[in-house]
Amino acid sequence: MKNTFRFFVEPATLRNDLVRLEDPALAHQLSRVLRLNPGDQILLLDGLGTAYTLELTALSRKEVVGHILAHEPATGEPDLHLTIYLPLMRAERFEWALQKCVELGASRFVPVLCARSLASERADERKHERWQRIVREAAEQSCRGLLPAIERPQTFASACAQVNQASLALLLAEFDGMPLLRTLLRTYLTTTGNPNLTSLALFSGPEGGLTPDELTTAVDHGIMPVSLGPRILRAETAPVAATAALLYELDNRSAVA
Repeated sequence: MKNTFRFFVEPATLRNDLVRLEDPALAHQLSRVLRLNPGDQILLLDGLGTAYTLELTALSRKEVVGHILAHEPATGEPDLHLTIYLPLMRAERFEWALQKCVELGASRFVPVLCARSLASERADERKHERWQRIVREAAEQSCRGLLPAIERPQTFASACAQVNQASLALLLAEFDGMPLLRTLLRTYLTTTGNPNLTSLALFSGPEGGLTPDELTTAVDHGIMPVSLGPRILRAETAPVAATAALLYELDNRSAVA
């Protein structure tokens, strides 16, 4: 149902065939922006992997009412569970990178406070709520089946300490002598004999770049530094480019084989 309007909602609202959503913003979007009427159908996603076809029966200024016609596993998710440790940077640049990485298929985001992050880039509760909204809207637009998570900001050292949950952890770095991302990835897949890598953590640096101490910290935690090539990319461009490259290489590998 690629052409059906898609919206993530709380799973608890989908327990019964009759759905009543007290959501003025959604009601406004459906009735005033999309001009939908009773009898039209939309797709509701619980964010956990199930999609529900809903036939609208009533729309008001504050409420959406409908009946569930069918439900099925949601589609649109890549094989790779990609966690992006996204450095805090200027708000508009951070949000752009967040949006594009969701569209490409990243599964989880951890905002990271680096040594060269500015004080003005620190996050508060209002920023986190805005990030959640950006993630949700990007996931709806790109036909994702699961709602990517965005965690609370962490320091660089704290973020490095948690990457043992991933099969492979990479760090985008501008230091001399770093192997190319594609070279390291293909070598890793060949030497480990595991062509179906399922989880990967990707670190990227802030606008001022990573410090040598941060590089050392990352390496000490088993994170492999890699390069995207001879051109220096902006802080918001690098994680997007790397996400596209990783998912191109790793998504649906078993199907291709």
